[in-house]
Amino acid sequence: MLNAEKIVSAHKSQLTALHDMTGKALNVVERIAQLNVDTARTHLQDHGEHMSILLSSKDLKSLSKLNEEVLHKIAEKTASYNHDLFKLASGLGSEFGELVQEQMKSAQQEFFSAVEATMSSLPESAGPVKDALKSAMVQASDAMISVQNVVKQAQDSGSAQLTTMVETASKATKNRKTIKQ
Repeated sequence: MLNAEKIVSAHKSQLTALHDMTGKALNVVERIAQLNVDTARTHLQDHGEHMSILLSSKDLKSLSKLNEEVLHKIAEKTASYNHDLFKLASGLGSEFGELVQEQMKSAQQEFFSAVEATMSSLPESAGPVKDALKSAMVQASDAMISVQNVVKQAQDSGSAQLTTMVETASKATKNRKTIKQ
């Protein structure tokens, strides 16, 4: 049965989970900001080097080659940046998923405890009702586990597909550079 102590405990648990999620989100925001600052600093440095080389170019052929090299570097760095950004975001998504699963598991256990407490107060003549409730609880638990597994598989699949896409793009730019040389 629900009482004030269980309600307070549930709220405390939810507030703790919210606090944890907010802390994790702020950590990722900080890491994304640092990634952006590092990327901007690198691009500024690369731009300075590019301008220096550009100004020292003596003919159109060397200027064209320089342009291709710069475009290749930009493509590689963009792929790397997107990969790093995705890793940060997917890591946060995984952490949130774990917290949500923990909360769902805790809520499920509390619900099952409440149902069992209620069933223990039923008279012995309610045996078929108790059996039906137990069966329904097992089915609900199995369904919840199945849903959690499907969500985890979808997350893993999406992460793997994006990683493959970034790696393919990076390889394509490297291959293109090799072919041009």
